[in-house]
Amino acid sequence: MDFLKRRILISIVVFVVAVNLDFILPRLVPGNAAEIFSSGTKLSPDAVSFLIQRFGLNQSLSVQYYLFLKGIFATWPPYFGVSFTFYPTTVTDLIAERLPWTILLVASSAIISFQISYWLAVISSLRRGGKFEFASLYTSILFWSTPAFWVGMILIWLFAVDLHWLPVFGTASFNSGQGLDYASSVAAHAILPVVTLTLIIFGQNYFVLRGASQIALKSDYVITAKSRGLKSRTIAVNYVLRNSLLPSISLIGYSLASLISAVILVEAVFGYSGVGDLIVDAVFNRDYPVLEGSFFYMTLIVVIGGLVGDFILVKLDPRLRS
Repeated sequence: MDFLKRRILISIVVFVVAVNLDFILPRLVPGNAAEIFSSGTKLSPDAVSFLIQRFGLNQSLSVQYYLFLKGIFATWPPYFGVSFTFYPTTVTDLIAERLPWTILLVASSAIISFQISYWLAVISSLRRGGKFEFASLYTSILFWSTPAFWVGMILIWLFAVDLHWLPVFGTASFNSGQGLDYASSVAAHAILPVVTLTLIIFGQNYFVLRGASQIALKSDYVITAKSRGLKSRTIAVNYVLRNSLLPSISLIGYSLASLISAVILVEAVFGYSGVGDLIVDAVFNRDYPVLEGSFFYMTLIVVIGGLVGDFILVKLDPRLRS
């Protein structure tokens, strides 16, 4: 239990630091929303002053910080104010509207990439030292080290621009209709973003599973299973890969963080109307409330995901209980 207490304490510290950075970092970027809005138009100085006052940008940082903390800890769900760009829509409503699209991408790509990584690791354990193992290893390293936006642009060039097989922008066609037509349009628009995220996540998952499986192959219980005459497939699935899942579970928090950063880039490349695309727009428009709300929920998801991974790890690995 000392392990869990330490992890909870560390998570609280990380959350507190992240919440403060959530307030500070957007304000370090030069300019504000009123200046951005007025840069492309011919607004009078009085109009710009009105926008600054309406957005509350004329308040001192201490007052803004107090209102920021009050919105987080004094209300539920946390209140981050009204979006500057989508005024008068609240940040909570914006995130709630965009979140299902992001969940669709993240959940689909995470499930597909894990299945691919798992079974490739099983086959690699059965064919150690062969061409398949080295090919899958180098492929995983390639995709893990390649920026998500670059993979997305390559897929756009191949399947949307060159072959004209798939749409390149948005979540659904404007004239998609309803029912099955709408569902098919959503599925077609999600294919390229999901494939991009799947390739990026696959590189990390497979690399971790393969490394853990190499260690498990040298363990005593695997040697004992081989001496009992069990089939190689049974040993790989029931002994090697099952115990190799522990490192993947322990990296849930890190995996969520890297997945969130990747989905932001992917949604921006494909113009996919999720939370990631909302964050990119908020950065360009200096929309502080949207940035604060988005970063807060991302931090909360990563911290809670890491804690859940630690609890699962303690349940699966009795050595951590002592």
